[in-house]
Amino acid sequence: MAWGVRSHWQYLTHNCPLGLSGDEAHYWDWSRQLGLSYYSKGPVVAYIIRASCACLGETMPAVRLPAMVLAVGTALLTYWLIVKLFRSDRLALGSALLSHCVPVFIAGSILMTIDPPFFFCWAAATCLAVKAIFDESKWAWPALGVVVGIGFLAKYAMLLWFVCFGVFLYLDPASRKYLKSPRLWVAVGISLLFTMPVLMWNAQHGWVSFKHVNHQVGTGFKWLNPVEFIAGQAGIVGLSLFFILLGAINYVIRFAQADAHRRALIYLTTIGLCFFGIVGIDSFRTKIQPNWPAPAYFTLMILAAYFLSLRLKASAPNKWWWRGNLVFVVITAFILTPVAHDFSVVYPYVPAINKILAMVGVKKGRTPRTIDPTYKLRGGAELGQRVQEELAKLSPGAFVFSDDYQETAILAFYVPGQPRTYYSGSYKTIDPARFCQYDMWPDRSLEPEKTLLKGKDAILVGGMNNDIRGAFASVQRLAPLTIYVHGYNLRGYDLWACRGFKGLERPKNGNF
Repeated sequence: MAWGVRSHWQYLTHNCPLGLSGDEAHYWDWSRQLGLSYYSKGPVVAYIIRASCACLGETMPAVRLPAMVLAVGTALLTYWLIVKLFRSDRLALGSALLSHCVPVFIAGSILMTIDPPFFFCWAAATCLAVKAIFDESKWAWPALGVVVGIGFLAKYAMLLWFVCFGVFLYLDPASRKYLKSPRLWVAVGISLLFTMPVLMWNAQHGWVSFKHVNHQVGTGFKWLNPVEFIAGQAGIVGLSLFFILLGAINYVIRFAQADAHRRALIYLTTIGLCFFGIVGIDSFRTKIQPNWPAPAYFTLMILAAYFLSLRLKASAPNKWWWRGNLVFVVITAFILTPVAHDFSVVYPYVPAINKILAMVGVKKGRTPRTIDPTYKLRGGAELGQRVQEELAKLSPGAFVFSDDYQETAILAFYVPGQPRTYYSGSYKTIDPARFCQYDMWPDRSLEPEKTLLKGKDAILVGGMNNDIRGAFASVQRLAPLTIYVHGYNLRGYDLWACRGFKGLERPKNGNF
């Protein structure tokens, strides 16, 4: 584990090819204006990033260090939980290795979004519940409430952990007594106390977080979304590991009653599968983002490791099928994990990939951008430097803005001096972009009667529209910026020099 931490830290601090993602930069910008809560999330991620940057400076490694620390904490919790439930160091090691065979899980230990603290709190709550019900430790119940509460301040879905836990308490006869126990309800009550900062902040800001969540949940039924959701999860973890997970769940359903670890298996399955099911039900109403069901895998991966420990025995039925799946998982990990750290190593092979696709009837060719899921993490530093050069040509006090909130945050981080940047996407009268935290801060307002930017020049990164043209005395298109990686055209930015800001009127109906 220590070797893994050192290698990850060296990767981040020695010519890391991947800059901050839009979300990482956005949360970093939150951390520069700490508050009780924020537009779409609680405040934990901002406070964690601020603590790290206060120690290490406003740098990319400082922003991402907490993700590494939280990943180590989650790994230790995984080890403790497996040893506690199964009394097996070998199984704990096997589960850790299996988790590290999934490149998308490794990304969670590098990218600092809301997911690392959310995942850590989910793991900690799952471990504390074992102390509470398996060891009957009284202290674990209030601690459980605190952990769930902190997790809520990272991501609101953390409260759903109690739903999953409640299902287990109902299914397990030995634990059913806790449904009526004051210990459980004390834990729930303590966790709800942590909702107060979010409620207070929302009461002051028109309950925008609730409107945003309601918009995300969606309305109506979309019958094909669940199919897309399941297929997406199979793609994220890999088809072979997905088969192993299905096999593990099937084993618990059919054979757990005869297993010596029956209670532990039902606990792990219930916590993971219930949350996965909740997200799956939600998929009927809205498009599910790939990371939403991530906490479910904390217990399901342990279950998969236990299942493999049984199916890889010489006397086990179908051992070659499960061994083959495991070998494919390992081989895929050896190939994809290094590639995930720098996808540009694949760029030279794009022509060969297109030839193979053409042979099987796929006419549309691929480009480095279409095969690289990390392409948006490149070009931030180059964009910041170019914007700084263009700002120098304008009058003093010129500002920077974009119609995309993630690019607004990227500019705030990468423009030298890390200036305050502004978001114009929600001001469009035709097809306005959704609100974000930039719309909540009074000092980021672009409205004529509120802004302090009147008369100033600006650099716009992004698309031009009639609203922006009308908000300035003059607008000049600048030469676009193209980001090349190893000679390959990866992405581009449109830039505009805007002079004499007059203010932007906000549409009456906001898009949450």
